[in-house]
Amino acid sequence: MKQFKRSAVAVLSAALLGAAGLAATATPANAAQDTAGSASTAQDVTWLNFSSSSWSHWSRDSKDSTHAGTLNAGRNYVYCWAEGEVYSDNGHTSGNWLLTDDDSGNTNVWVSGVYLAPDSYGAPLRHC
Repeated sequence: MKQFKRSAVAVLSAALLGAAGLAATATPANAAQDTAGSASTAQDVTWLNFSSSSWSHWSRDSKDSTHAGTLNAGRNYVYCWAEGEVYSDNGHTSGNWLLTDDDSGNTNVWVSGVYLAPDSYGAPLRHC
């Protein structure tokens, strides 16, 4: 069973939202065009490294019912971050969720901050 650790949430939140970071911003060539003006419209993104593959979700929680697809480990872009369910996995706990497009073809889906690689902690991200 997953454990929720509030102190780890504070540490990861501070690291995620810190001013230091090596991530570059760019507009992805494959960003979906959305006439409704949602986050998938071509815009500035932040490229982050993810330490492992993870499920993506339609909302900021880990429920099976909100599972959308998969975001593969490696370098991926995110649009912004927002608070959501506090979630634990991979030895990390976070209440931060990152809005992205996953590798299953879904746009505007959420991935938990627990899957960020340490070299992406502190990347400058805008709040959704």
